[in-house]
Amino acid sequence: NNLLSIKQQQSNMEREFELFLREKRYVQNVSEHTIEFYHYSFKALNKYSLIKSVADISKANLTDMISNMRQQGMSASCTDARIRGINPFLTWLYENEYTSEHFKIKRMKFQKRVLKTFDDTQVKTILNYKPKNFYELRLHTLLLLLLDCGIRINEALTLRRSQIDLDNLLITVIGKGNKERVIPFSLELRKVIFKFLKSHKFELVFTNRQGTKLGFNNIRRDFNNLIEKLGIVGFDGTFHAFRRCFARNFVRNGGNLFYLQRMLGHTSLKMSREYVELLTEDIQKEQQRTSILKMIK
Repeated sequence: NNLLSIKQQQSNMEREFELFLREKRYVQNVSEHTIEFYHYSFKALNKYSLIKSVADISKANLTDMISNMRQQGMSASCTDARIRGINPFLTWLYENEYTSEHFKIKRMKFQKRVLKTFDDTQVKTILNYKPKNFYELRLHTLLLLLLDCGIRINEALTLRRSQIDLDNLLITVIGKGNKERVIPFSLELRKVIFKFLKSHKFELVFTNRQGTKLGFNNIRRDFNNLIEKLGIVGFDGTFHAFRRCFARNFVRNGGNLFYLQRMLGHTSLKMSREYVELLTEDIQKEQQRTSILKMIK
């Protein structure tokens, strides 16, 4: 109890949060994208609550924080995202004896909507885009890889030449939890990748001019500029829209859900199903094809 009291008195939250991130990054090997997600959540903790040290953490203060988020206009889904980012930190504090109680914020209930991805016309616009320089070629190759294989953006940004088997049309990616999986790709993508790899000599496939990994925010900025240039609107998210587009197209064309689960690197079939919300026109076509009333002569 004395040790716990000393830790609480000395804690200044920023220090504890940095220790939390160090463990997540170097011990649990979470992605930089997840680290960034934790940062956004911690900023919300500072902005919307009176919690400035570990000693300030209480059910009342955590509940007050959620109330402040909602009162200041944050949507239920965004609030829930912040909760998902804060709860792991609260668990870490308890497991490392900074708190005597395991605090956990209750998740928000909200109506989930179907996330929109690219329609066929938008996909064709992206496919037919003609890059004019190295940076546009790099971005276009990246987007085609996401469309063809459905991999996560961080899996693409860490992809190395040695992980691409051009002869057998296979790529090996390292996903969440440091799990490796092998994914097939098309002959069309092979042509694109082969051409792009001739543009530089570095081991990382998607690299800057110095041969180091591209920053997520930089490549997202380039993507947003391209999408605005092409006049593509109406989709949700950024690079994850390509992952949903891949999943929808895979199932729409008769792909097996179990195969999809393996290709996406999901731990459960339920997660894969959430990616396959078919468009209304897909359901309409199936209704016309399968309607029992068609049997009436």
